[in-house]
Amino acid sequence: MKTVKTLISKYAAKEGYRFLYSGRMEECLGCRFRHACVDNLKEGVAYEVVKVYGIVNRCPALGEVVTVDVKPAEVSVALDPRAAVEGVLVTYTHRECGIPCQFSELCRNPLVRSGTKVKVLSVGGRVSCRAGKSLVAAIVLPAA
Repeated sequence: MKTVKTLISKYAAKEGYRFLYSGRMEECLGCRFRHACVDNLKEGVAYEVVKVYGIVNRCPALGEVVTVDVKPAEVSVALDPRAAVEGVLVTYTHRECGIPCQFSELCRNPLVRSGTKVKVLSVGGRVSCRAGKSLVAAIVLPAA
Protein backbone atom coordinates (compact mmCIF):
# COMPACT_ATOMS: atom_id res chain seq x y z
CA MET A 1 0.00 0.00 0.00
CA LYS A 2 1.37 3.41 -0.99
CA THR A 3 2.40 5.81 1.76
CA VAL A 4 2.54 9.59 1.60
CA LYS A 5 4.31 12.17 3.73
CA THR A 6 2.27 14.71 5.60
CA LEU A 7 2.38 16.81 8.76
CA ILE A 8 0.24 16.13 11.84
CA SER A 9 0.07 17.49 15.37
CA LYS A 10 2.98 16.44 17.56
CA TYR A 11 0.40 14.98 19.98
CA ALA A 12 -0.93 12.57 17.34
CA ALA A 13 2.41 11.66 15.76
CA LYS A 14 2.58 8.04 16.90
CA GLU A 15 2.77 4.91 14.76
CA GLY A 16 -0.65 3.29 14.53
CA TYR A 17 -2.57 6.54 15.13
CA ARG A 18 -5.62 6.77 12.82
CA PHE A 19 -7.50 9.85 11.71
CA LEU A 20 -10.16 10.89 9.22
CA TYR A 21 -8.96 13.74 7.02
CA SER A 22 -11.82 16.23 6.91
CA GLY A 23 -10.24 18.77 4.58
CA ARG A 24 -7.93 21.72 4.88
CA MET A 25 -8.53 24.68 7.12
CA GLU A 26 -8.50 28.32 6.07
CA GLU A 27 -5.02 28.75 7.58
CA CYS A 28 -3.68 26.11 5.17
CA LEU A 29 -4.28 28.23 2.07
CA GLY A 30 -1.33 30.56 2.67
CA CYS A 31 0.95 28.09 4.46
CA ARG A 32 4.31 27.30 2.92
CA PHE A 33 3.96 23.63 3.96
CA ARG A 34 0.57 23.14 2.28
CA HIS A 35 1.96 21.09 -0.62
CA ALA A 36 3.80 18.73 1.74
CA CYS A 37 0.87 18.52 4.14
CA VAL A 38 -2.80 18.78 3.21
CA ASP A 39 -2.32 18.56 -0.58
CA ASN A 40 -1.08 14.97 -0.12
CA LEU A 41 -4.31 13.80 1.57
CA LYS A 42 -7.77 13.04 0.18
CA GLU A 43 -10.74 14.49 2.01
CA GLY A 44 -12.96 11.87 3.64
CA VAL A 45 -10.25 9.20 3.77
CA ALA A 46 -9.02 7.60 7.01
CA TYR A 47 -5.25 7.37 7.37
CA GLU A 48 -2.90 5.48 9.67
CA VAL A 49 0.53 6.74 10.71
CA VAL A 50 3.19 4.18 9.71
CA LYS A 51 6.41 6.14 10.33
CA VAL A 52 7.30 9.17 12.42
CA TYR A 53 10.26 11.39 11.54
CA GLY A 54 11.95 13.72 14.00
CA ILE A 55 11.21 16.77 11.85
CA VAL A 56 9.17 19.41 13.69
CA ASN A 57 7.68 22.51 12.05
CA ARG A 58 5.36 25.32 13.11
CA CYS A 59 1.80 25.20 11.76
CA PRO A 60 -0.49 28.27 11.84
CA ALA A 61 -3.49 26.06 12.68
CA LEU A 62 -2.13 23.22 14.84
CA GLY A 63 0.99 24.63 16.50
CA GLU A 64 3.89 22.16 16.35
CA VAL A 65 3.56 19.49 13.68
CA VAL A 66 5.70 16.47 12.89
CA THR A 67 6.50 14.90 9.52
CA VAL A 68 5.01 11.40 9.20
CA ASP A 69 4.31 8.74 6.59
CA VAL A 70 0.65 7.68 6.40
CA LYS A 71 -1.28 5.10 4.41
CA PRO A 72 -5.02 4.67 3.90
CA ALA A 73 -6.33 2.85 6.98
CA GLU A 74 -8.11 -0.49 6.90
CA VAL A 75 -11.37 -0.08 8.81
CA SER A 76 -13.88 -2.51 10.35
CA VAL A 77 -17.51 -1.96 9.38
CA ALA A 78 -20.85 -3.78 9.26
CA LEU A 79 -22.18 -4.56 5.78
CA ASP A 80 -25.17 -6.24 4.23
CA PRO A 81 -24.08 -9.88 3.58
CA ARG A 82 -25.04 -9.59 -0.12
CA ALA A 83 -22.58 -6.69 -0.57
CA ALA A 84 -19.79 -8.20 1.54
CA VAL A 85 -17.75 -9.95 -1.14
CA GLU A 86 -13.95 -9.80 -1.00
CA GLY A 87 -12.48 -7.58 -3.68
CA VAL A 88 -15.76 -5.82 -4.48
CA LEU A 89 -16.29 -2.04 -4.36
CA VAL A 90 -19.35 -1.06 -2.33
CA THR A 91 -20.80 2.13 -0.90
CA TYR A 92 -20.59 2.14 2.89
CA THR A 93 -23.68 3.56 4.56
CA HIS A 94 -24.03 4.31 8.26
CA ARG A 95 -26.79 2.19 9.78
CA GLU A 96 -29.16 3.83 12.23
CA CYS A 97 -31.29 1.60 14.43
CA GLY A 98 -31.52 3.63 17.65
CA ILE A 99 -30.50 0.66 19.80
CA PRO A 100 -27.08 1.07 21.45
CA CYS A 101 -25.03 -2.14 21.37
CA GLN A 102 -21.50 -3.48 21.22
CA PHE A 103 -21.53 -3.26 17.41
CA SER A 104 -22.56 0.42 17.14
CA GLU A 105 -19.10 1.47 15.93
CA LEU A 106 -19.21 -1.11 13.12
CA CYS A 107 -22.55 0.27 11.96
CA ARG A 108 -21.50 3.93 12.23
CA ASN A 109 -17.72 3.83 12.05
CA PRO A 110 -16.43 7.38 12.57
CA LEU A 111 -13.44 6.71 10.29
CA VAL A 112 -15.65 6.16 7.23
CA ARG A 113 -18.12 8.73 6.00
CA SER A 114 -21.52 7.45 5.00
CA GLY A 115 -21.68 7.23 1.21
CA THR A 116 -17.95 6.49 0.79
CA LYS A 117 -16.91 3.92 -1.82
CA VAL A 118 -14.82 1.20 -0.16
CA LYS A 119 -13.11 -1.99 -1.28
CA VAL A 120 -13.97 -5.08 0.77
CA LEU A 121 -10.68 -6.68 1.87
CA SER A 122 -12.08 -9.48 4.04
CA VAL A 123 -15.40 -10.67 5.40
CA GLY A 124 -15.88 -11.88 8.96
CA GLY A 125 -18.76 -13.44 10.81
CA ARG A 126 -22.32 -12.37 11.35
CA VAL A 127 -23.04 -9.39 13.58
CA SER A 128 -25.62 -10.11 16.30
CA CYS A 129 -27.84 -7.14 15.55
CA ARG A 130 -30.30 -6.31 18.35
CA ALA A 131 -32.53 -4.60 15.79
CA GLY A 132 -32.76 -7.82 13.76
CA LYS A 133 -30.82 -6.61 10.71
CA SER A 134 -28.77 -9.12 8.73
CA LEU A 135 -25.18 -7.83 8.88
CA VAL A 136 -21.61 -9.16 8.68
CA ALA A 137 -18.35 -7.65 9.88
CA ALA A 138 -15.91 -6.67 7.14
CA ILE A 139 -12.53 -5.00 6.76
CA VAL A 140 -12.60 -2.28 4.10
CA LEU A 141 -10.26 0.24 2.53
CA PRO A 142 -11.27 3.53 0.87
CA ALA A 143 -11.52 3.04 -2.90
CA ALA A 144 -8.73 4.70 -4.88
